[in-house]
Amino acid sequence: MNWRFRGRCWLFGDNLGIDGDIMPLRFALARETDPMVLRDHLMAGIDPEFPSKVAPGDIIVAGRRFGQGNPHIQGFLGIRGHSLGLLAESIPRGSFRNAINAGVPFLAPCEGITKLCQTGDELDVDFENGLFRNVTQNIERRYTPLEPELRAIIALGGWKEHVQKRLASAA
Repeated sequence: MNWRFRGRCWLFGDNLGIDGDIMPLRFALARETDPMVLRDHLMAGIDPEFPSKVAPGDIIVAGRRFGQGNPHIQGFLGIRGHSLGLLAESIPRGSFRNAINAGVPFLAPCEGITKLCQTGDELDVDFENGLFRNVTQNIERRYTPLEPELRAIIALGGWKEHVQKRLASAA
């Protein structure tokens, strides 16, 4: 897996709900888990045009409590469907787990990250080593990367691929 993303920043504020803001609730209720279906509805509660504006390698930068509310995985699968990275000032525990389970490269907590960039800035982020660079504004910061065991799950593509690998090695 390539842990380094270079792309545009998409800046969002605090307290984004997993249901409604990040992904319509109907997909959680329908138990939809196909990232290619979910990607077309990502962030639609905030910006209905968002799915058509992002490109693989772009990075969502969010404030505190990104993905608050019920810990549904659909929003994170939508992020994976677009091959986006995620930086957040904080993520509630259930959503933290779902980001890993969905196979999304992310860094959290990233204290003050929303003050270091604007939508449209070019970012260069090394998720493996916790290095953030805002190329546009010439700003660099280091954040604590995820533990190697968690990155291993993300590198495989999430929980499903991780379980399949474990089962195959046990056979």
